[in-house]
Amino acid sequence: MAELVTLAWPIAAGMLGETALGLVDTKLVGGLGAAALGGVGTAWTLLFLGYAAVFGLMRAVKVRAAYAVGRGRPADAVRYAEAGVVIGALAGVALWAATRDLGPVLAWLGVDAAMIPYARDFAAARSWGAVGTCGVAALIQYMQGVEDSRTPMIVGLGGNLVNAALASVLIYGRLGAPALGVRGAGYATAATEMLELASLLAVLAYRSRRAPRPELGRVAALREVASLGVPTGLHFGMEALAFTTFTTILGGIGASQMAAHQIALNTIRASFLPGVAVAEAASVLVARSLGARRLVEADRVTRASLSLAVGFMTACGVVFALFGGSIAAVFAEDAEVVLVARRLLLVAAVFQALDAVNMVLRGALRGAKDVRWVAVAGTTIVWICVPGTALVLGRLAGWGALGGWIGFVFETTVASAVLWRRWSRGSWRAAFGERAPDEGGVGEALPVVAGG
Repeated sequence: MAELVTLAWPIAAGMLGETALGLVDTKLVGGLGAAALGGVGTAWTLLFLGYAAVFGLMRAVKVRAAYAVGRGRPADAVRYAEAGVVIGALAGVALWAATRDLGPVLAWLGVDAAMIPYARDFAAARSWGAVGTCGVAALIQYMQGVEDSRTPMIVGLGGNLVNAALASVLIYGRLGAPALGVRGAGYATAATEMLELASLLAVLAYRSRRAPRPELGRVAALREVASLGVPTGLHFGMEALAFTTFTTILGGIGASQMAAHQIALNTIRASFLPGVAVAEAASVLVARSLGARRLVEADRVTRASLSLAVGFMTACGVVFALFGGSIAAVFAEDAEVVLVARRLLLVAAVFQALDAVNMVLRGALRGAKDVRWVAVAGTTIVWICVPGTALVLGRLAGWGALGGWIGFVFETTVASAVLWRRWSRGSWRAAFGERAPDEGGVGEALPVVAGG
């Protein structure tokens, strides 16, 4: 538990900095009205659809680096970082090109016409930092994989201060700058991401000069990152597509519903991202343990991670249930938006603990390289539960955003049960000499496990 907390708290702090980045934008853009706030929320969702696949793929950088540490070959981790940066640069250019004008796509998706100009302008401005976003993702995963979670935290928190200052100036035209509205928020975040990439590349270059010569070649590192990362990238991408479909359904219901969804979503990140941080720390420590072929230690890591994440997120759920209305009122003055956001936070209070179990077990299974099974199971569950419920309860039954959020309760309940069985009884354990109960026999110890 002590080692887990030591690794997880800087990840959590860095992620909370990212959350604050979104909250600052939400607060500043909120002054432009519900349509602007809803449009930025829609744009963020569409952008995340592209970024999610990259973020998932970069998880392979972390797992490969942690295995290298566990096997006593830490210099090879630098090669995985370099591979991640190359992949990230290519992905960033593709995302920039795809988001020059999302207006026709937004209209085709049926997004409320009042929100389309804001969503289009924000996405076009924000994607100027796509290369930075994808490159930073690779370097953060590498540093976490070698158990340095403090450097990304420091860089991220510094970037958060830069973003807050730039956004305030560019959105409202302060200090003599032009008032760019939602485009100002996008440009501020894009500039921040590029500055963070430059900082982390400088750290990587310094470490590369001081490290011994890696045994792993650059082409081999690219191949290994891709082989492990593609299933997870597809998983993240398909989940993001499900969430995009969910958001599109809400966007067609009305600007107030979408604005309330955006406020509640940014609020629960205060608990969600620390939970993710624990899951990411679990992934690193599980991978390191299994790299050294210590399965019992991997089980201890997972149990400690579940205890920490469930306890924290349950406490946050209580706060959302008691003070959801007051929290929503900080970000909006519209009475309908505040009322809907309060109801959404009540639903969030219900699924907090289940979501913690879901996230930690996914992280642990990624550390075990059991990525293909997790991708298939996770994609199936999220598509059935999230957009399906938004359509049936949210739109057809007329419950709005509340109906859609009930799907999160279904999704986290099913996923946590399925993933627990896979961790405790899955066939991947046979690769480490343990009997695989689902297979009915003793597996042979293999050099790589499922999905790896």
